[in-house]
Amino acid sequence: MRRSTNVAVSKIAAYAEDPRKFVGAGGGAYNQRLAKMGTAAHGRIGAGPSKGGFIAIVLVAIAALLYFKVITF
Repeated sequence: MRRSTNVAVSKIAAYAEDPRKFVGAGGGAYNQRLAKMGTAAHGRIGAGPSKGGFIAIVLVAIAALLYFKVITF
């Protein structure tokens, strides 16, 4: 199996911060509590309703109402 040639910036930063800890953790998270918090935060991103999508739907609806002369300006 081929290895990826890409290296995440977070891995480079972790190595730069403390190479011994990074190597000792096998390149993984060496603070499990913070790793869980980060995973939870990333899981919440995008979990709620999309404001952009709502605004787009409202604008399309208003444009359709104006086009079909249901409402006038």
